[in-house]
Amino acid sequence: MSVAYSLTGDYTIRYRLQIAPEQVKLQLWEPPVVTNQESAPPAPYLYLANFTFGTVTEAEAYLRNYLLKNGAFDVPETNFPAEGEVAILPYPTWGRDPL
Repeated sequence: MSVAYSLTGDYTIRYRLQIAPEQVKLQLWEPPVVTNQESAPPAPYLYLANFTFGTVTEAEAYLRNYLLKNGAFDVPETNFPAEGEVAILPYPTWGRDPL
């Protein structure tokens, strides 16, 4: 993938909140960006992460912080829908820490 293409692709993070009586499950994943050279992505996601929290407030705070650190804009403080997809900047954390 060239740098020129990577800066014009649609990058998103998807999430799912599942509320149970004693816990809240948060699932995060990033779908791959499909280029014209690929017929189909090798997997339905680049990564998938599962988290468990005691309250919705904790889960939403983690989700909000995670999205902002990964280049999302205009993220709500609370009241996230049960499922969603949020646009992010491509490679938002590159170049912040020296190798």
